[in-house]
Amino acid sequence: MKNYRQVLTALLVLMFAEVAADPLQPAQNPVVSATAAAHNEPTLTDLSRYFFAAARTGETTVLQAFLQAGFPVNSQNDASYTALMIAAYQGQSTAVETLLLAGADACIRDKRGHTALMGAMIKAEWGIARQLYAIDCDKENTAKATDAITDKSQMTAAQFAEKFGQSEKFKALAVQLQAAETPVTAAAGQP
Repeated sequence: MKNYRQVLTALLVLMFAEVAADPLQPAQNPVVSATAAAHNEPTLTDLSRYFFAAARTGETTVLQAFLQAGFPVNSQNDASYTALMIAAYQGQSTAVETLLLAGADACIRDKRGHTALMGAMIKAEWGIARQLYAIDCDKENTAKATDAITDKSQMTAAQFAEKFGQSEKFKALAVQLQAAETPVTAAAGQP
C-alpha cells in the first residue's frame, strides 16, 4: 500500500507541475489540446479534486506532495471550502496539522460564513477543535455568544456554538486550554 501511495504522489506532483505551469493561458496549439484530451491528461480542476479528496481522506503524503509542488494551500473548491475545512469536518486531525504547518489560514470562511473550527464543532470533532481554537479568528469581534447573528461572515465561533447547541462544550474547551496554559508553579506556591 505504501508503494502505491508513493507512486500516486509522484504522479500527482508531475501532473500538477505541467498543469500549473500556466493554467490561465489557453493552449496555443489546438492539435496539442486535442491530443491532451484524447489521452485524458488531467486539468487543474481534476488536480484540485485530488487535493481536496486527500484532505477528506487524511492522505497526508498526497497533501504534502501537492504542497511541495506549489499547490495553493488556501484554495477553495466550488462549494467554497478549503482543504483545512474539509479535513476538520471529516475528523482528519493529521491532515489538519499538515495543512496548518503548511500555512493554511484557519480564518477563511466559506460562503455561509463558517470557518474550519466551526466545521469541527458541528461534527463534534473536539480534538480538532482544540487544534484550531488557539487560532483567534475573532480577536477583533466583540460579539457575545448570545448576540443575534446579523452578518454570517462576521459570526464568532462562540455565536456558532450557541446557535448549534454546542456552547457548553465550547466553553469547556476554552477552560481546558486555559488550564493547560496556567503555569504549574502557582500550584507549588512559587511566585
